[in-house]
Amino acid sequence: MAQFARPDADDTDGNWTDKSGGSTLYTSIDESSADDDTTYIKVSDNGSSEACIVRLSDVSAPDSGNSYIKYKALTSDNAWTGDPPDLKLELLQGSSVKATTTNSSVNTSSWTAYSYTISDTSGISDWTDLKMRITMLAGSGGGMGAGDEMKVTQVYLETPDASSGGSDAVPIALNTYRQMRA
Repeated sequence: MAQFARPDADDTDGNWTDKSGGSTLYTSIDESSADDDTTYIKVSDNGSSEACIVRLSDVSAPDSGNSYIKYKALTSDNAWTGDPPDLKLELLQGSSVKATTTNSSVNTSSWTAYSYTISDTSGISDWTDLKMRITMLAGSGGGMGAGDEMKVTQVYLETPDASSGGSDAVPIALNTYRQMRA
């Protein structure tokens, strides 16, 4: 089984907006099943990188195993330069970066699901203080400031189930039973 930390509040909007141009981002990317064109966040490449930060819902410290940054995105190449913007995602605990991935090939024709494996989460000490920074990295050369648009419809962190910590319930019950039979 797995736990899922999904966006549950906006932290910093920057120049990102929701589909309608509004300023509530997290509700557009928090769904368990991506809804693509129905809800998403977006930002245009006007020559500089643009970031937003959303807070993630609380999860318990996971058992061992890989965790994943998962997202679904689409970009455009309006100037047809072959250099649309890149998408960078950073898992934050407070303001410290705990994992980062940069996608230099976000699909320009259809929504595409992506996954980044985090093999070491030992540096995360508070699983209730996680955020995701989403950054559109401006295109370069002829693509820079071309008005390309980055869209994200879903973002979340997937982790293994919480540590069970073990249980003494069965041995204690067995010992009690044995004492009663003696």
